[in-house]
Amino acid sequence: MDKQVKYLLIFLSGTIIVWCFSFFLFFYDAISFRNVSDEQCDNIVVLTGDKNRIPHALNNIRRNKPENIFISGVYTKTRIKDIIGDSKITKNVNFILGKQATNTFENAEEINNWVRSNKINRIILVTSDYHMRRSILVLHNINKNLEIIPCASKSQFDFHFFIICLKEFHKTVYVFCKNLVGLK
Repeated sequence: MDKQVKYLLIFLSGTIIVWCFSFFLFFYDAISFRNVSDEQCDNIVVLTGDKNRIPHALNNIRRNKPENIFISGVYTKTRIKDIIGDSKITKNVNFILGKQATNTFENAEEINNWVRSNKINRIILVTSDYHMRRSILVLHNINKNLEIIPCASKSQFDFHFFIICLKEFHKTVYVFCKNLVGLK
C-alpha cells in the first residue's frame, strides 16, 4: 500500500473517531440538562422555536416565582395574551416580549440588551435540551458576566430527536470554534 494512502486512511479514521466521540459527548450533554431549576431566580428567559419551551417556562413559574419572564424571538404581531391565555399563575409576573430576534445569535443580542438595561446578572434560561449548549455558548460570548442557570425543555427521545441533535451538534461546533478564535 502506498504511504500516502495509508496516512490518508489513518487521518480519515482518526477524524471519524474524534467526530463520533464529540457527537456522543454533545448528545449526552443534551439529555443530561435538568428540566426544572432548583435554584430561585427573579428572571426567566425563554427562547422561542420549539413548541414546548413556553409551556415549560410557564410550568416553572410555580416553582421559581420569578418577577420577569423575557421571551426572545417572538413574532412581531404576537401579544402576551396569545402566549399565556387566561392563566392565573402569571398574575404577579412581568412578561416582556422580545420581537427583534430571528435566530440564536440575535436572541443573545436581544437578551443581552435586556439584561444590561435592567442590571440583571443572573437568569434561568429555558430552551430545548438539544439547543441549550449552543445558546449558553452564544450568550457567554456576548456577556461573560451573565450567570446562566439552564432549565431544559425535554424533547421526546426518538429518531427525530437524533436528527435534530446531529444538526445542532454541527451548529454548536461552529459556535465553539468561533468563540475559540475570538469572533462575535
